[in-house]
Amino acid sequence: MARGARFVQQSAWSAFACAAVLAPCAPEARAANAYVFAIQPKTASEALIEFAVQANISIGGVNACHGLSAGLNGRYSIDDGLTRLLANTGCGFHRVAPDTVGVFVQPAAPLPARPVAQPRQGQPQTTPEPMAAVSPLVVTTTKRSALISTLPYAISAIGRDQLVEAGAKDIGDIAAQIPGLATTNLGLGRDKILLRGLSDGVFTGRTQSTVGIYLDDVPITYNAPDPDLQLADVRAVEVLRGPQGSLYGGGAMSGVYRIITRKPMFDAWAANARAGVSFTQQGALSQEFEGMLNAPLISDATAMRLVAYQTVEGGYIDATDLRLANVDKTTRTGARAALSAALGADWLVNATVGYQSIKANDAQYVTPGGGRLHRANQILETSQNNFTHAAVSAERAEPWGHFKSTTAYVQHRFSNRSDASTALPLFGLGAAAVGSYEEPINIQMLTEDAVLTSPNSGRLQWLAGLYGAATWEKTNSLVRAAGPDTTAQTLYSETRSDQRDVAALYGEASYALTDRVTATVGARLGRSTSQTKSDVRSPQLYGRRLYSGSSQGWGFTPKLALSYTLAANRTLYWLASEGGRGGGINTGGPIGTAFVTGDGPGVHRQFGSDRLYNFETGAKLTFLDGRLSVNADLFYDVWRNIQTDQFMASGLSYTANAGDGRNAGAEIEVVARPAAGWTVQGTALINDPVLTHANAGFSKGVNLPGVPDVSLGGRTAYRWSVSETLTALVSAEAQYIGRSHLTFNANTSPSMGGYILARFSAQIQRRDWRLALFLSNPANARGNTFSYGNPFNFQQAQELTPERPRTLRVVLSKDF
Repeated sequence: MARGARFVQQSAWSAFACAAVLAPCAPEARAANAYVFAIQPKTASEALIEFAVQANISIGGVNACHGLSAGLNGRYSIDDGLTRLLANTGCGFHRVAPDTVGVFVQPAAPLPARPVAQPRQGQPQTTPEPMAAVSPLVVTTTKRSALISTLPYAISAIGRDQLVEAGAKDIGDIAAQIPGLATTNLGLGRDKILLRGLSDGVFTGRTQSTVGIYLDDVPITYNAPDPDLQLADVRAVEVLRGPQGSLYGGGAMSGVYRIITRKPMFDAWAANARAGVSFTQQGALSQEFEGMLNAPLISDATAMRLVAYQTVEGGYIDATDLRLANVDKTTRTGARAALSAALGADWLVNATVGYQSIKANDAQYVTPGGGRLHRANQILETSQNNFTHAAVSAERAEPWGHFKSTTAYVQHRFSNRSDASTALPLFGLGAAAVGSYEEPINIQMLTEDAVLTSPNSGRLQWLAGLYGAATWEKTNSLVRAAGPDTTAQTLYSETRSDQRDVAALYGEASYALTDRVTATVGARLGRSTSQTKSDVRSPQLYGRRLYSGSSQGWGFTPKLALSYTLAANRTLYWLASEGGRGGGINTGGPIGTAFVTGDGPGVHRQFGSDRLYNFETGAKLTFLDGRLSVNADLFYDVWRNIQTDQFMASGLSYTANAGDGRNAGAEIEVVARPAAGWTVQGTALINDPVLTHANAGFSKGVNLPGVPDVSLGGRTAYRWSVSETLTALVSAEAQYIGRSHLTFNANTSPSMGGYILARFSAQIQRRDWRLALFLSNPANARGNTFSYGNPFNFQQAQELTPERPRTLRVVLSKDF
C-alpha cells in the first residue's frame, strides 16, 4: 500500500510539472480565457444573469440595468463579451476582481451646473452608499454553473466578501449564516458535520458520512471526521441540503458541504497577508498567520498560486490531576499550491496539491464538580488529523457543451488518545493502573469524476457523468496500561484493513415544459465491492480472533423535481430525492465478544444498509426591487434502517441499525438591504427528528441524537464611508442552538444545547489595508455545546464541553 501511495503521489506531481512544461507549447493560449456564450435577446438584467452563469463569475448591480440587450453568441473573453452584451443598453461595467464584475448605469449628458449647498464647518463630507440589491449568486455544487435562485434545491452559498468580513477561519465561523448546518464540538479535526437535522449519531466510526465534504470537485472524507480545512484563499462555500444520491452517491445522505478555492490568475501578480492575535479570558494567547502569492509564469498561459497558513489556538482547560494549565492548545498548519495552464486554444488544466496538519495537546471537555474549565484525567488526550491531497482537472468548453475530468488522490491520517483507566478490568487487568486507548487510522482514496454538461441555453439542459473510487483504510486499535504495580503492556489490539471500490454512472436532465415550468429528472446507478480483514489479540487473556469477509452490491438512486418561475429571481419548486449507504462489518471488541444474529440486542457481525427518502417544496423570492431575498422550504424525510456508530461497555465502537426515523421541518434564509449601508441576514431551522420504529437496544420516540428542534442564526452589518479612502464596518451576529440529546437512549442520554453563540466585530479598511476586531462570547456564557468527550467515561459520568470563554481577536491584513 505504501508503494501504491508513493506511486500516486509521484504521478500527481508529474502531472503538475507536465502542465508547466506543456504550457509554452500553447499557440493560442489567450483563447483559453474565453467562454462560449449562447444568450438570446432579452432585458439587460436577465442577459447579465445568464452571462454570469455561463462564465461562472459574480456580477453585482444587475438590477440597476433596465435596457434591452441584443444577446451574445460565440466565444468571447469576459471583457469583450460584456462590451457586446451591454452595447446600447445605457449600462457599463468595471472589473472588481478577476472573477467579479460591477455593473453601473452610464451617466446621461451633463446638465448645467446648479448651486450646491456647502457643508457647515466641521461637518464630515461623506457620500451615502446607494440602496443596493441583493446580488444574484452563481453556484456550481450541482455540477454545472447555475443561478441559485433558479435551482429546485435547498442550497446556500457564502462568497469571498462575506468570508472576509466574517473573519472566517473554518466552518464554525459561518454556521450561523446557513440554515440547518450544525457541527459537534469535540475539537478541531474531530468534529462531525450535521445537516437538516438528519443525524445518525454524534460519534464517528465505520459508517459512511451523511454529509459529503468536498474541496473543489474532490471528495475528501469517507467515514472520517471533518478535516476542518482552514478557509484560506477561498472563493466560496456552498452547502446543498437534503439527500444528493443521484449526483454524489452514498456519502451525501443529508447534503453536501463544498469549499471552492480561488484559482491562479494569468494576467496579474497578487499577494496578501494576514496576521492576528487573540486574547481569551482565563486562557492562553492565540495567534494566526496566512499568506497568498499569485504569480503569472507565462503571459496568458500559465500561472501559479501559493497559500500557507498557521493558526495556534491557545488552551483554556486545566488538567487538575496532572497539574497543568491550558492543556488543550491546538495548532493547525497548512499549505496549498495550484497551477493553471492553458493547453492550446481549448483546454484548461488545473493541478493542486495541499497539506494540513491539526495537533491538539488535549481534549476540550470538562467534568462537573472540578470547576468550569477543569478536568480530572490521568493522561493527556492528544489528537492529530493530517490531510494530504493532490488533484488534476482538465476541462474544455465547446458550443455543444462543457467537459471536465478530475482525478484526485487523498490521504487522511488521524488518531485520538483517550483515558481508558476505568475500562481496564474488561481487558483482563484487575490491578489499578492508568490506561490509554489509541486508534490511528490511515485512509487513502483515489477518485475520478468525468462530467459532460450541455450549454446553459435551450429548453433541454443535461449532464452525464462517470465516477470511480478506490479506498484503502487501515486501523490499529490499542488498549495499553501502566501503573505503580505493573509495567507498560498492551491489553488489546486490533489490526483491521478495508478496501472499497465504487463505480457509478449518473445523469440529470432538465426540460422547460413551458416558459415557466421546468421538469428535472436524475439518477445514479452504481456498483460497490468491499473486503475486510481483522486480527484481534488480547495478550492478557491469551486470545486471538481472525476475520475475513467481502461483499458487493448494486444501487440505484433517482430524483425528480418541478420548478415554476414567477418572474426573474423568483422560483417555486417541488423535489423528491433519495440517498443511501451500503452495509458493513463489525470486528472489534474484547476477546469473548458475542456477535449476535437475528433481531436481538447487542453487537451484530453485519450491519445493514439504510435509505433516506426526501420530499420538499420551496420558494425562492425577491422583493423591494431586489433588496429583500427570501429562500424557504418545507421538507419531510423518511429514513429506513438508520446506521449509527455506538460504543460497547468496553468503550470500543461498533455500528448498529437503530431502526426507522423521520424528520419534518422548515428552513428559511433571509437577506435584506433595508437602507444604505445596511445588511441584515437571518436563518432558521425548525424540525422534529424522531426515531419512529426502534430495533432491539434502542428507544422508540426519541429524537435523533445531536440535532436540536430549533436553531436560529442572524447577522446585521452596517458599512459607511468615513472618507474617500477609508471605509468602516460594524456587525453583530448570534446563533441559538436548541436542546438535544447525545444518544438514542431516552433514559440515560445526557442533554446539551440551549445556548447562544454571539460575536461582534468592528473593521476599518483603507485601500488595501484592513484592521478587524472580533469579540466572541461577549457575555462569557457557559453553554454546554457537547455532552461528550471520552468513550470510556461518558456513560458513567456527565461530561460537558463549554463555550470558549470571552475572546478578543485582532486581525490585520494587507493586499499587494
